[in-house]
Amino acid sequence: MKSNLLQVSRGRDFLGVFYTALVLSTLAVVSGLNVQVLAEEPSAKPVVATKFPALPESITSFGAAVSDGWLYVYGGNTGKTHQYSSDLQSNRFRRLNLAKLEAWEELPGEAKMQGLALVSDAGKLYRVGGFTAKNAAGEKKDLWSIADVARFDPATKTWEKLPSLPAPRSSHDAIVLDHKIYVAGGWGMQGNKGSEWHHSAVVLDLTQPTLSWKELPAPPFVRRAVSLATWTGKVCVIGGMYETGGTSGEVDYYDPATNTWQTAPDLPGDSIEGFGNSACEVGGKLFVSTIEGNVQRLDGDKWTLVSKLKHPRYFHRMLPLSKDELVFLGGTARSGERTDEIETVLLNPLPK
Repeated sequence: MKSNLLQVSRGRDFLGVFYTALVLSTLAVVSGLNVQVLAEEPSAKPVVATKFPALPESITSFGAAVSDGWLYVYGGNTGKTHQYSSDLQSNRFRRLNLAKLEAWEELPGEAKMQGLALVSDAGKLYRVGGFTAKNAAGEKKDLWSIADVARFDPATKTWEKLPSLPAPRSSHDAIVLDHKIYVAGGWGMQGNKGSEWHHSAVVLDLTQPTLSWKELPAPPFVRRAVSLATWTGKVCVIGGMYETGGTSGEVDYYDPATNTWQTAPDLPGDSIEGFGNSACEVGGKLFVSTIEGNVQRLDGDKWTLVSKLKHPRYFHRMLPLSKDELVFLGGTARSGERTDEIETVLLNPLPK
């Protein structure tokens, strides 16, 4: 399989130090950088070394977004898999200047939460839903999904409360398309009352003078632990877990032009690949990062494996840093192992 891609565990140095890697089909080490070469071309574009500072703590099930040259991270769980308590949930809100890559800056946080979404639009950050643990460590789990939505203004470093979701929602995801926030998937946990899975998807038009959530046509699926991404003017909902049990590699998308739901090719491999995945669009292509560390790209009616992460992870975040670079942070491996290391993948170049 041919793919013009380099996986770099420490991306590029914005001070201008360039490293050039010959493209081989084996593992190469270039000036101290571990570079996994997956292409079969005779040469590669220059690879620039990055020195991303590690996350201040290992987290999973958090919100993250890129906006105006900054990488933002909110909340998450700091404990082991399936450990939930107020002590293990974070309300830390941080950002990293992508031009300097020096240290994470602390920003004002609000409630402790995980299972939330964080998106950006027009220089503002939007935090959508999530859940909080009302129990302390060692106590019986008491988990509650929330409907809270808030907007953060980096200029004033303040939060503004926005209209809440129509119902509490967590284990969902959100994405912005044409200044509209789309939300799909998830469930509403209500402590010992159990959970109600969401059969709806909603949208918030940020261009309207009065903000109000609207329901979309009913999705043809009921899943949580999904990811959302834009894709050629559509809103994709990828993978997750079924209300009836079992994991899913299905890909559905909403087309605003026709106001309808349609299906795209399923993720390849076992259905577990779709559980807790992360997705984004780069250069008109849909990319998905899965539990096994596979970075896959949708090419027409098939998926192409374009890279393998050093640290496989799920309930993580993959974000586009540019039209040819992806960043991967947080999450946990199937073994339960976590890492605070940030990985990047350079796309070299994207196919037309």
